[in-house]
Amino acid sequence: MTLQTLQTIIIDDDSIVTFLQSKIVSKTGLDKVPVIFKDPLEAIDFLKENLTKDPGHYLIMLDINMPAMTGWEFLDRLKEIPNNEHCHVVMVTSSIDRKDKRNAANDPHVIDFIEKPVSAKHCNKLKGVSTLSPFFEEN
Repeated sequence: MTLQTLQTIIIDDDSIVTFLQSKIVSKTGLDKVPVIFKDPLEAIDFLKENLTKDPGHYLIMLDINMPAMTGWEFLDRLKEIPNNEHCHVVMVTSSIDRKDKRNAANDPHVIDFIEKPVSAKHCNKLKGVSTLSPFFEEN
């Protein structure tokens, strides 16, 4: 049996954050080559195109506070895309607002809420989350 693939998408307007997150995601084996978007609208277009023609699975590491579109607005747009249930979102934020944590807990796409910076420990923990573990189990 072959494992399904899980493509990691990092969405953050800060290039230092995306650089560091991509290195950690790669080093921990979460994804060797994560896709990075500084503009959440470009990520929406990417997902629309890819989920429509070939609904693969995506782990989306999503910043909440971005100038073009908030993470919450991104989630609303994601819900309009066919096959969006193939997207598993980790909210990555510097926010300590309890409202953000509550909103994340109530969204069916959100599987985790991580305060920046993302660490190797966080990435390794994600491999054990029930919705993601099938992508990392080995026979």
